[in-house]
Parts: sequence; C-alpha cells; structure tokens
Amino acid sequence: MKTLGVGIGLRRSHHKDFLNGLPQVDWLEVISENFMSMGGHQENILNKILENYPVICHGVELSLGSLDPLNPYYLKSLKSLIEKTKSPWFSDHLCFTSNNKVHFHDLIPTLRCSESVDLISTKINHIQDKMKTPFALENISYYVESAHHEMSEPEFIQQIVKKTGCYLLLDVNNVFVNSFNHQYNALEYIKSLPLDQVIQIHLAGHFDRGDVLIDTHGDFVNQQVWDLFSETIKLLKRPVSTLIEWDNDVPEINILESEVLKAKNILGSIL
Repeated sequence: MKTLGVGIGLRRSHHKDFLNGLPQVDWLEVISENFMSMGGHQENILNKILENYPVICHGVELSLGSLDPLNPYYLKSLKSLIEKTKSPWFSDHLCFTSNNKVHFHDLIPTLRCSESVDLISTKINHIQDKMKTPFALENISYYVESAHHEMSEPEFIQQIVKKTGCYLLLDVNNVFVNSFNHQYNALEYIKSLPLDQVIQIHLAGHFDRGDVLIDTHGDFVNQQVWDLFSETIKLLKRPVSTLIEWDNDVPEINILESEVLKAKNILGSIL
C-alpha cells in the first residue's frame, strides 16, 4: 500500500484555506459522515481538495461492537463516498456508538471477549466484501475498565485481525493516554500488536488533569507522544501514513502545518 506522507484531518475552519490555496500537507482525512449524501458547500470543498490531495475516509458510525446490524443505507452512502474520493483504504473505530438504534455520539469500548471478536470480525468481513476497499481498525481511548474482559486489548485486536485480514490505524496518542490512565507500558502495548498490519498512524493532543489524561484532540501533540511515535517508527522500520488530528479549539492552518513538519522530521531522522 502506498505511503501518503503526513496529513491532517479536514475541519470546517480550514475549508477557506483549501479553497484559496495549497496548505503544506501531503494528504487529508475526512470524517465520512460529514461528506455522505452531500451537496452545496460540502461537495464543492471536497471536489476542490480532490484536485490537489489524496483523501482518506475516516468514519465514526459503523458501530462495529454493537449488537445492532449494519445499516445498509449507511454502507451504500459510504461506498459512494469511497468511490468518489478513490480512498485507498478507509477506517473506523474498535467500539460501538449505538445500541437498539439509539446513537450515543461517543465511542464506547467493547467487552473484550470471544463473542465480541466473532461479532466484530463478521461485520468487518461483510464491510470489506461490500466495499472492495481495504479497511483499517482504530484503537480508541477509554476511561473505565471492565472486570469481565477475557483478554488484553492487543490480544483482542490480534484475534480480529487474524479473522479479517484488516489493517490497523494505530492511534499513538490513544495508546499513551490509556497507558497513563490504566497504568501499563505504552511501548510494550505497541510491541504486542500485529505491526505488519499498521497502515496509518494518528497523532493528537490531550489534556493532562494531573490524575487522568483526557483525549481532547485540542492541543499540540505532547512531547511524550512524539517520543512514543519515534519508538513506534523504529519498531515498524518503514514509513507509515501519519495524520495530525486537531478537533477542538482548532488553530490556524499554519499551526497544523508546523505539526506536520515535526512528524516529517521525525520520520526523516529515523528512516
């Protein structure tokens, strides 16, 4: 799979920057749901971007861990977007976002058990077969652990990957946040993943409350996360398409460009 370089997540406050110029980023990730069944300004900005940048579709509503069945209308709209953008892969999260057709507008962690492995794997296999495009699964941040888990998160991910052949979107910030909040070694966690399946990396900022880290996507990437990113690239021994996520208190585009440059410098110094 082609490596895209370092990109950013497209946010509304930067639409004008991409309509009026060419910011110094290699590619863009769009939230799939923001561009499905679109028209007007949304379609105009996407068309403009597609003239100049590769685009990856990143969703939040597949709800892979939910007992609800996959929504065929949603899948049809997603497939149309993937085809329009020529997204070389697409992604969503290892979580559920709905239950009994009630949508939570949040990423809820799933119980790590064999039943969940089978449920999620069946959904991913169906999705990959329908989309005819590689799928990447992203690890999420979470704040409460269950006493009923049957396995570690790396083992959980490994079993799903084995059953589906899907790729991984490794969110390094999420690993760091969880490692602090749940007291485990972040690098050892990453070493336990099926690293040959990592197709993309997310980097983002978080808020340090002192006793807990909050995954806000609202600040600069923390230095410890940059360090973990460096160690991850050393483990992978290859370039990986990397994305800077900034969703809250979104700054001017030049700030995002500076974060992109940091990631590029790290990749260049290692590889």
